[in-house]
Amino acid sequence: MSENNIRTEWAPGHEGVLVVTIDNAPANAMKLSMFRELRNLFEGIRDTHVAARCVILTAEGKIFCAGADTRELAARTTEMQVARSEVSRSCFEAIRRCSLPVVGAVNGPAVGAGVVLAACCDIVLASENAHFSLTEVLIGALGGTLHTTRLVPNKLMRYMALTGQRVDAHTVARYGGILEVLSRETLMDRALEIAGQIASLSPYGVQLMKESINLTEELPLTEGYRIEQLYTTLASNLPDAKEAAASMSEKRKPQWSGQTISLHRTNEPER
Repeated sequence: MSENNIRTEWAPGHEGVLVVTIDNAPANAMKLSMFRELRNLFEGIRDTHVAARCVILTAEGKIFCAGADTRELAARTTEMQVARSEVSRSCFEAIRRCSLPVVGAVNGPAVGAGVVLAACCDIVLASENAHFSLTEVLIGALGGTLHTTRLVPNKLMRYMALTGQRVDAHTVARYGGILEVLSRETLMDRALEIAGQIASLSPYGVQLMKESINLTEELPLTEGYRIEQLYTTLASNLPDAKEAAASMSEKRKPQWSGQTISLHRTNEPER
């Protein structure tokens, strides 16, 4: 990409797994251009990386993301901040609404926007040196608290937001926001293992599952379950459902059709 701050590469030996790496040394702070690149990548991933079945989001070095680039924030005006907010918001939404599952491999500290990036992933793994902090209150800003409650309970989020203090990866894992805390050396291996498991499944089955989860997570139980039932009806009448039943009966590995479908538009118009 234009400034090489966002890298994409196929994971060797893991068919269908695309690795997206944030690379802006030394702290992987997010510039406006990087928010825009990530947004465009995740919104259009089905078209630009047709063979992708799962995405790993990680970063270069020992820091996952130190938040927004303070050099840009220092020069902000009201107009600039409004524009920046729109781009960053649409970036986070593109990751959360991505048609493919996203595994976050948090390889170090996540601050501000870095916490939100992790929270937008479907599954989060973290290295032992990772910690999470909302430092906006320390620099005269707000934001990220609702996303953070996807990782930790409300009261812990409030502690983070009102003090700016860090919370270590083991604490976040204790509340279920992180699946596993691993050594830096084994973090990517585990991320690739999980992503590979997902990539081996029916593409449309995984896609429908994620769409269903996204649509129902903020709904009341009765309404949400009704949508799940409708998705089940749809999935059971698509080709891979029959192949799954046949392969199980014949005790063989399923041969998926590779199809993906779109039930509703998730991408916003070009900005």
